[in-house]
Amino acid sequence: MRERTTQRTGSTHVLTPVRSLTRLELVTEAVQASLEELADTDPRLLASLVDEECRRRYGRPVRLGQNPTRPKTRINTTGNAAVRLLEHLRQHGANRTLGPQVQALRHIAVQNYSRDAADRLR
Repeated sequence: MRERTTQRTGSTHVLTPVRSLTRLELVTEAVQASLEELADTDPRLLASLVDEECRRRYGRPVRLGQNPTRPKTRINTTGNAAVRLLEHLRQHGANRTLGPQVQALRHIAVQNYSRDAADRLR
């Protein structure tokens, strides 16, 4: 940088909210697609997993709008739902019947979430 010239600011403050929004949409769509795939292939696996809250959240298209409310909370809630779905499938021995949507959800969960020292999803 030279002295006495116009300096530009970084765009980190703009890119960070967009990245969070994209992650929220990605994970939510992946959970929806996985639930739909399981409903078509093996609905008995979903009987004990899907409740009214799950139907309300994932039973409709994702429409977040310009400024979604509490995006970090929603990202964590959706991540917990994804992990809960994958663990439920693993416990019920459904690994050999998993379709491409569930496999994609597994990859998305690994790429976007990790456990901290207190075993909380981040």
